[in-house]
Amino acid sequence: MTRLRVLADPIPMPGWLNDRQGRRLKYLRLSVTDRCDLKCHYCMPAEGIAASPRNEVLSIAELSRLVQVFQSLGVETVRITGGEPLVRKGIVDLIHSIHHDLAIHDIALTTNATALQPLASHLKAAGLRRLNISLDSLNADTFSFLTRGGNLKRVLRGIDAALRAGFDEIKTNTVVIRGHNDHEIVSIVRWAWSKGITPRFIELMPIGYGAVFGQQRVVPSEELRIRLTKKLDLEKSEVKTLGRGPATYLINPLNRNQRVGFISAVTENFCEQCNRVRVTAKGDIRACLASPDGLSLLPLLRSETDDVQIANAVRTSLFGKDERHGFYVSGRDAHHDVHMSRVGG
Repeated sequence: MTRLRVLADPIPMPGWLNDRQGRRLKYLRLSVTDRCDLKCHYCMPAEGIAASPRNEVLSIAELSRLVQVFQSLGVETVRITGGEPLVRKGIVDLIHSIHHDLAIHDIALTTNATALQPLASHLKAAGLRRLNISLDSLNADTFSFLTRGGNLKRVLRGIDAALRAGFDEIKTNTVVIRGHNDHEIVSIVRWAWSKGITPRFIELMPIGYGAVFGQQRVVPSEELRIRLTKKLDLEKSEVKTLGRGPATYLINPLNRNQRVGFISAVTENFCEQCNRVRVTAKGDIRACLASPDGLSLLPLLRSETDDVQIANAVRTSLFGKDERHGFYVSGRDAHHDVHMSRVGG
């Protein structure tokens, strides 16, 4: 396994990474590639989106260095995203470096699971703790339609491999689209609970190609909660956050290990508790998923700039983080030009 560059001494940067709203940003979503082997309807057009030239994408060593910079600023959790992160060569080495060299223990990864089966045990051994797996349908035809050709059986084999590997936590993420897969929510929950997986339902966001569906396709989380409560006999269930991210959860009162998550970016804005910062595969720092632009860290990483200067640039760029996003707000549709695969979801 390749040993990656790690500074011998910590960066002398006291304090936490905050924005001007006073929100502490301690969760880094790090995209390692903007390439993906699927073309989901809500993510990109049928012809796909051209991948960035490889020399414009952060190397594994540069990604590792950047994680250390964020660690010096108080970041405690790193989530690896894409594109599809498992198509990135060196992904196991990167996770090994973050865990073993930088001693960051809360490492998660979001994947479509198409390449997960042969990698699951290696990822776990490298230090990956948590997995979020995109699963928009349990019907093979619907799954193929929404992903434009995805193989559901392949994804399910990847999930089974992850269960055998013994990750601390496995969740599924389902983007709910009215008229396409909203009728499956009960079967998805029952399937997930039978495997010890936590299912989560995500409101369709008007980001990039997702805006094409229109607001009429959004299924509010409150509607989903009502439907699930009736069908799964959850009348006495609690609704609460679990402290790590924006999701709220219905918890089965008869089995508290069984829960259903909801990410409600459109109808139940959670920006006031946002603790995240995103870095794209090209090294652009994004204060918000809906932001169309951000400061590029790539020139700094490939110059004589030291890590303290990079940390200062990060602080400056994030101080301008808006109070909230502007989904479906008149005159604030710049997020329509944001491509999910490039930002990292």
